[in-house]
Amino acid sequence: MAQNYAASHLKVLDERFFIDSKTSDIVNKGMRLEFNGKNSVTIYNVDVVAESDYIRSGPNRFGALIELGTGTQTFTLSQDKSFTFTVDRGNLEDSMMAQEVGKAVKRQVREVSVPTVDIYTLATAGAYAVANTQGATAATTNANAYQQVIAQKAAMIDLLIEPDNIHIFMSQTKYNLLRRDPEFKVASDGAYKDVKTGNVTQVDGMNIHVVPTSYMPANMNFLFIADNVLVRPTKFDMVRTLDEVQGIDGWVAEGRRYYDVFIPTNKGKAIRYHKES
Repeated sequence: MAQNYAASHLKVLDERFFIDSKTSDIVNKGMRLEFNGKNSVTIYNVDVVAESDYIRSGPNRFGALIELGTGTQTFTLSQDKSFTFTVDRGNLEDSMMAQEVGKAVKRQVREVSVPTVDIYTLATAGAYAVANTQGATAATTNANAYQQVIAQKAAMIDLLIEPDNIHIFMSQTKYNLLRRDPEFKVASDGAYKDVKTGNVTQVDGMNIHVVPTSYMPANMNFLFIADNVLVRPTKFDMVRTLDEVQGIDGWVAEGRRYYDVFIPTNKGKAIRYHKES
């Protein structure tokens, strides 16, 4: 990378904008998976039986006996990501310590690692919903945005999901359309939430998260995810700086994250979408 050495007027850093994680508050709320010593785990799900009318005479008065069945689902970690860079001692000294390695690692994590995890999380959820046709497709305007949102809410309510457990992800552009919809203006409670995490308001009890356009899956206007659905185990997440590396007078920074995002079979129905036609 290019090096620019310091003059007397270079006293501050021109830092880039960054945002905190947009998905950390919706993952790992229900199931937690243990991957110590392995890269995959298998979980069970258990069947239920239908109810029948009780019969007051004869054998099997509760109905025909059915042996409960089970299913399994295996999760295998696939996201093994890393980064590395060097800071030469001469370049550091000649640049007024601008590349100080500890600060540089924090910058790398907040500007690259955090967004990468968020984007992968939303992409995984969106792909699952699309693959299972859990949503609708139609153009979104400021005259129908609210109707599109509550249509998916109705579908989730029919699946026994409480409204206050539903999170809606959208870009600022789609949020603008929603805010301009006259029906939304009437229905929204306008509850201002934590702008730091993007949870800026609620509608019909559902939490709205505004994220950068680049975070949303392609052509997806609204992505609905309920609590207790996404499982995001991290086997390890490490960063380190080395100051005695052969052949380098300076520092080597390294980082590695081994993680994934999983959707248990019985929870997957609680992800829905509205896509652009």
